[in-house]
Amino acid sequence: MLTGLLLITAATVAAAPQAAAATNVALNKPATGSASCAQEESPAKAVNGSVTGGNADKWCSGATTKYLQVDLGTAITINRFVVKHAGAGGEGQDLNTRAFTIQTSANGTAWSTTTTITNNTADVSTHDIAATSARYVRLNVTQGEQNGATARIYEFEVYDTDGGQPSGNLALNRPATGSTPCATAEGPEKAVNGSVTGGNSDKWCSSAATRFLQVDLQAARTVGGVIIRHAGAGGESTANNTAAYNIQVSADGTNFTTVSTTTGNTASVTRHTWSQGNARYVRLNVSDGTARIYEFEVYLDPPPIGGDPGTCHSDAPPTVPDYVAEHTTLMTRVSCNADVAVYFDPELLRLPPAQTAWTTPFATEVWRHYRETYGGCAVNRPLPAPIGPNCTRFGYPKPLLAFFHEGKYHGGTVVNRFDDFAGFRNTIDVGDNGWSVNNATLRDVITHEECHIVEGASQGVHESPAYGEIWGDSKWAEICQYDFYRKSGRTDDANRVFNQYMNNRDDLPQGARQAAWFRDWFHPLYQETGSTMAFMERFFGLLNQHFPKRSENDNRNLIYTRRMNAGEFVHFMSGAVGRDLSAMAQQAFNSGFSRAQFDQAKVNFPGITY
Repeated sequence: MLTGLLLITAATVAAAPQAAAATNVALNKPATGSASCAQEESPAKAVNGSVTGGNADKWCSGATTKYLQVDLGTAITINRFVVKHAGAGGEGQDLNTRAFTIQTSANGTAWSTTTTITNNTADVSTHDIAATSARYVRLNVTQGEQNGATARIYEFEVYDTDGGQPSGNLALNRPATGSTPCATAEGPEKAVNGSVTGGNSDKWCSSAATRFLQVDLQAARTVGGVIIRHAGAGGESTANNTAAYNIQVSADGTNFTTVSTTTGNTASVTRHTWSQGNARYVRLNVSDGTARIYEFEVYLDPPPIGGDPGTCHSDAPPTVPDYVAEHTTLMTRVSCNADVAVYFDPELLRLPPAQTAWTTPFATEVWRHYRETYGGCAVNRPLPAPIGPNCTRFGYPKPLLAFFHEGKYHGGTVVNRFDDFAGFRNTIDVGDNGWSVNNATLRDVITHEECHIVEGASQGVHESPAYGEIWGDSKWAEICQYDFYRKSGRTDDANRVFNQYMNNRDDLPQGARQAAWFRDWFHPLYQETGSTMAFMERFFGLLNQHFPKRSENDNRNLIYTRRMNAGEFVHFMSGAVGRDLSAMAQQAFNSGFSRAQFDQAKVNFPGITY
């Protein structure tokens, strides 16, 4: 069984922050073009964000000179184009655009050619260019099909450079303001100067009635945490460390949202994280004692605090026997943080670090994305130690353990927080003989295995009623992976798996013949519900609320008693999406869908409404 794995490496390795995802700036912007094949196949269809609306969900033109032009509304720095051709919309690959150019312009009159393609066959093609400022982007089709003339473009996407977000400490040397300082030399700018070694005056200090420090990042940035270096970090007594404070973020400097609150702190260096989001201003409000802040650092994803207590979770031992699939190999922890601990076998430890350093930031980002995306609970069932504390975030704050192997155990498997032999830990176990940042298969296995943790360990209930007979080992994982790659800005990976999964066919659910799960089920529902995975979190939540369960682990938790049938699956999915999906299921799953089972499911589970 290919089951995914998540990992995080030890406190000695700091993960480089990942840049914010780029934005499709052509989405729903004004589009013009050469004469359309039909009225409903206008240029606007190529920028509407959809490829699933049938043959009419595209721009089509058979004119002698075929072009599509998008007005971005203002000059934007762009560096990537994605073109979704006929095959992306379900038409034959022989209709994919074969030859075309892409041009940019500041005024719609003078054009520069950035991209020339002469032999495309792909359903979806991605084209990177040097960062260029442009208001207008134009696609010129010179050969519309593999052996024909008509242009069929289901989507023309233009991506910005995500604002040029820098890596590292986003607050470094940015404008800082704050409450009245203790002394002239202890102003707010000292908390963002990158130094803690300049003595007592190398800090911001304030004893005002309302004590605050505010940093202007000077542009909207994606932020997800801070590191604060208190009095002890600068050589003062740890008794002067900030005890109580909160952190707020704002887009405009007026309306602030509290993202982190701390009381009773004694540490000299603290790390605080929250769900990543956009902010220009970050504010520290100190509520107890004189404020002494030697450095206030803002990050997309703050690195581990090397050497500080708490960097590694207490449930991530330095070494541990591999307890997954009876492997028994002694695994050594190579990196960790509060969320993930990564372990290597002896063979993987021998590889040059350059081949494996990518695993920590990647596994961490995957785990955090899944935990935030699917971490809600329809029924929050308290879970006792050692499983607990509850159903949110798959056992948070317990870490995910990732076991990695070189040259054996190819593929992956997973155990989760409800497995006694695993110490009640979520764990993935992955093996390969090509450990490299360029190994797409490894990225897919890791993300795939993490998806299995989601389906079998979330919501405070053990097991996955849809695994096996309904979606097998991989159908749910396909949309789960695609969403991660897309949301994390990994456009190449997103396009790669999109093309692969659109062409996949499986005889699932049982009795189906060549069902196109990704093309005809998951991806249409994903787009219909706003291109988010909220509908799947609702599906898992409805299972939590309504599907039959029994107790296990000496009554510590519940487990689903059986797998579901196809009619039950479609009934629960209908509840998650909010409409009757039986007709869609009949088309997607053919003989694998039973109307009688569906009707009976409505009787057996009347609490599922839509």
